[in-house]
Amino acid sequence: MQFRQLNLNLLIYLDALLAEKNVTRAASKIFLSQSAMSEALSQLREYFGDQLLISMAGKRTVLTPLAESLIIPVRDILLQIESLAMGTGNFQPSSPTRRLTIMASEYTTDVLLKKAVARLYKEAPGIQLEIRRLVPSCTEEIGRPELDLLIASGVSIRPDLPNEQLWEDTVVCVAWSKNHEVRDRIPMDKYLTTGHVSVRLDGNMASEYERWFENRFGKTLPVEVVVPEFSNVGQLIEGTNRIGTVPRRLAKVYAANYSLRLVEPPVEFPPFKEFIQWRKSQEKDSTLLWFRNFLKSLAAELK
Repeated sequence: MQFRQLNLNLLIYLDALLAEKNVTRAASKIFLSQSAMSEALSQLREYFGDQLLISMAGKRTVLTPLAESLIIPVRDILLQIESLAMGTGNFQPSSPTRRLTIMASEYTTDVLLKKAVARLYKEAPGIQLEIRRLVPSCTEEIGRPELDLLIASGVSIRPDLPNEQLWEDTVVCVAWSKNHEVRDRIPMDKYLTTGHVSVRLDGNMASEYERWFENRFGKTLPVEVVVPEFSNVGQLIEGTNRIGTVPRRLAKVYAANYSLRLVEPPVEFPPFKEFIQWRKSQEKDSTLLWFRNFLKSLAAELK
């Protein structure tokens, strides 16, 4: 489709280029070959009369002032087109195939999405899921058309986009079954001296639990091992006297898969809350509305 001699398909490529600031990464993001993305960039440069991306010393690429000014307008245009394309019809589970892209942690996958996939196989086989790993930039990703839903804890949810709470979990510690230094409940002095396995998505920022604990008690936990996902905690506690602080439902999964046991923490942590988030342009998307309600019904069954 052409508009004032601009192929509107190029807007999708431009959005990826503006987000990634790199031809190779932009091509990978939308599953396009690098040569095709380079050709698209050439066409965009010719249309706008601007280089858009400029290579600097050290192979770093930056956006021109014009390119910077296009980021929000291009994103808004694509979201409006997305909203129009979704329509307002009623979704039927027997409808033709639709692929939904979800960003979620392994905790969410283990606790909820694993059950969702099995249930969809019977109830709505036309829905296909692409589950992407939760990343620190998730609040930016949910603003892009290529991601349909974000499932994350409250700290990773954008206040300016619609969202709903899916479920709430309590917090517990896990320890190796042969760790005789801790019993059914770990006292505060032991909690402050025992080595911890901590989850940090970006390798640096302390987990929600650590930040809350440090703010509440002014004490820093002795973190000895840092992992990127909750699912790694159980593997790296087994065979050691270290402990981890995790959502209780996931702790039960660990206990079933590894030689671990649940230990009550020395304090009552705030509940762990998981939310689902989407864009305003998707409010009338009947498929996503059905799917969100489907996930809410599954979350209500969690024990």
